[in-house]
Amino acid sequence: MFAAMSAETSVEAHREQIANRLGEPDRLRFPTGWTMSSSWQRAQAAPSKVGAANPAEFDVLLGYVDDDGLAKHRVLFALYEGNLVAECECDGYRFRGWCAHVALLWWKWSREDLAVTDLDAGRTHLSPPWWLSVDDAERDRVGAEPDHPVAADGGVEQ
Repeated sequence: MFAAMSAETSVEAHREQIANRLGEPDRLRFPTGWTMSSSWQRAQAAPSKVGAANPAEFDVLLGYVDDDGLAKHRVLFALYEGNLVAECECDGYRFRGWCAHVALLWWKWSREDLAVTDLDAGRTHLSPPWWLSVDDAERDRVGAEPDHPVAADGGVEQ
């Protein structure tokens, strides 16, 4: 019982810490062409390790595809006020608002390989919940879909 209370207190403490800081945390937004970005490709191909640092942040160890070394970055990645907030301390994120560290967390979470905390409800989600809307997450895919879906008629013309 003490461990459960301690975890809940930790979630509340991190939510309060985010609420009291100057400026809002960055709501995750996918850049144009994110599925073709080097950050997205690196997130899927490079050696990596991810560990929860606290309920709101992860320590991300991520290398390069052809490099044995792993660099560590602390990444905010949590649900806060109904949004997925994400921030990384790396230069890539600071200058572009998108980096391989954030991409790696999204990739793992969307494949049910990461537990992300909802700081408002105190729950963890093993995949993005149905109600979560992330700007531009589906834009690239939707633009590539045909205007008229192909009918599954078994190859028989009507």
